[in-house]
Amino acid sequence: MILRIARSRDGVSVSHFDVFEVETRRGMTVLDALFQIQDNLDPSLAFRYSCRGAVCGSCAMLIDKIPQLACRTQLASVKEQESKLRPFEALTKHPNDWDSKTEILIEPLPNLPLLKDLVVDMTEFYSAIEDMNLWADPAKGESIRIQSPEDRKKIERYVDCILCALCVGSCPINAEKKEYVGPAALTKAYRFNQDSRTPDPERYMADATKKEGAPLCDLIMNCVKVCPKGVAPGGAIRKIKQEHGV
Repeated sequence: MILRIARSRDGVSVSHFDVFEVETRRGMTVLDALFQIQDNLDPSLAFRYSCRGAVCGSCAMLIDKIPQLACRTQLASVKEQESKLRPFEALTKHPNDWDSKTEILIEPLPNLPLLKDLVVDMTEFYSAIEDMNLWADPAKGESIRIQSPEDRKKIERYVDCILCALCVGSCPINAEKKEYVGPAALTKAYRFNQDSRTPDPERYMADATKKEGAPLCDLIMNCVKVCPKGVAPGGAIRKIKQEHGV
């Protein structure tokens, strides 16, 4: 199997693509292939990973023009995938010499600053969550907050977010408007707004409905299609718009 991988010399932009041939085996993932390249062919290849089990979200990248987790993407099935995403430049522009039939194209996740090769800077992504205070702090001396199974079901889908940023990497709005907080932050805001244990649920909506929040979303739903955990950020944003007149 041949992989054409984006490389960067300056840490600012993709400067060129290197081509590697890897030995495949049954059940091999894209992340396995990257390890093989780094171990045996080019130790300078930079990519991010941690759990290797689609839990941490670290290995998010663009694989054959689809934002995916490298650890859960089977090498043998990459060419069987059909993108159902609304296209924008990062999903359509490709190197002229890429043979899309025989080569797997690996690129860094779009819409985030590049650090090196396949590693992107997640600072802006995490900053949106921190700026919106997307957590619930317990009051001093407060007892455990009990939640019924019924109330838990209301937020269960949104709790599963692993902060991989695939939703941001697939979003045409994030590509055009850098001020947009993105689908992950808005989904977390809705999750805490709907959580029965949250002392002040409306504070999350105050931030989510600001001009750089839900009003910018066009409900394109690329985020829903790429989410590895089925969180459906677009559905949460639609509810924010409907329930708060955005």
